[in-house]
Amino acid sequence: MKLYKALFYLLNLLLEVIYFISYPLLRLIGALYQYNESFQRPARCQERPILIHAASVGEVNAAAALIRELLQEGYPIHINTVTVTGRALARSIFPQLSISLAPVDVLHLRQRQMRILQPRLILIVETEIWPNMLYAATKAAIPIVFVNARLSEKSLKNYLKIAPLLQMIGSSIKAIMAQSAEDKMRFEKLFTRVPVTHAGNLKFCLSLPDFDESTIKADLGIREDDFVISWGSSRPGEEELILGILAEPKRSIPALKVILAPRHPKRIPELEKLLSGTNYQKLSKLDPQRGWNILLIDTLGHLTKAYAISDLVIVGGSFYDFGGHNPLEPAYYSKAIIIGEYYSSCQDSVRILAAANAIIISDKDSLLEDILALAANRPQREDLGRKAKIVLTENAHALNVHVRGIKQCLN
Repeated sequence: MKLYKALFYLLNLLLEVIYFISYPLLRLIGALYQYNESFQRPARCQERPILIHAASVGEVNAAAALIRELLQEGYPIHINTVTVTGRALARSIFPQLSISLAPVDVLHLRQRQMRILQPRLILIVETEIWPNMLYAATKAAIPIVFVNARLSEKSLKNYLKIAPLLQMIGSSIKAIMAQSAEDKMRFEKLFTRVPVTHAGNLKFCLSLPDFDESTIKADLGIREDDFVISWGSSRPGEEELILGILAEPKRSIPALKVILAPRHPKRIPELEKLLSGTNYQKLSKLDPQRGWNILLIDTLGHLTKAYAISDLVIVGGSFYDFGGHNPLEPAYYSKAIIIGEYYSSCQDSVRILAAANAIIISDKDSLLEDILALAANRPQREDLGRKAKIVLTENAHALNVHVRGIKQCLN
């Protein structure tokens, strides 16, 4: 343990030196990519808040229902995000809250945030094990709870190599609320002295807006008899995949329209080049009267609308090894869902949906066949969507379990 402690202090000293030496360059890069807020002092809260550390879009979405519930209970909330897109989403959902961009795990920055905010509790969403955040919380005697926690077998093997260090810097961890029984067992191996609960997956506890589908379709220039496929949170290679097979569905489905929503808006210029020569429009400059075959969503906050009006949803990040993205948002709207073979980041959700025959697991070679089969079989699409919605309803208990556990730690 003494060796780990010495190494930790030495590495932190080295990190601080590197940070101060490279500070001008970091500020320049931060300004270029809109990360300058990372180096600024957070605003002081009037009350000691619950600090919620949610890395990016997926974690913010997962924690949204929990945040709403805690706000209704009267707890003040401050949100940390690691990405600009995560911050933008958090601000769009919770414009009344204080939100910080905090991706730099340098000790003096973490200690400064703890000193200014003085949080009564830190909730870390999913798998964000940040050593200096843990250490700063431990030194300030701030309790930590991991919520909606997940841990892959690969990550467990890596973390076990520094398990004594994690035990030392993470002594403020009071509870871990795991998504699945498998996650619970992995966390118990890593944090042997921390109580771990199989609390369920908060992503099942969705509260999304209800839309008037006819109005949205009219606004987007979609006819009632059009067949709409939305590809949500697409990643590199997946846009080429759908474009490569688009000709065949177009012959079988003449009224086909495809909505593309890339995971990262910064890829829009790249996708515009890819779509050059096709009949596409960008959502931000849409002319509904001009017509389109492909609609490129180039602004945040519109994916759920696309899901709501779709006949078929394809979940991105899953046809190449990006870990997959959340299939539960289209399930909320009772849509037929296809996901690729790579879904390690949402394994529990897909497993539960698949057990209920509420999702199609496909791959690059089978995607065209699966699209055509579902397009030709409306009853099957409706059955998939109905079962997906039932899965959400049956697994919504996770929110109550999390809230009870958090209240115990607060008390």
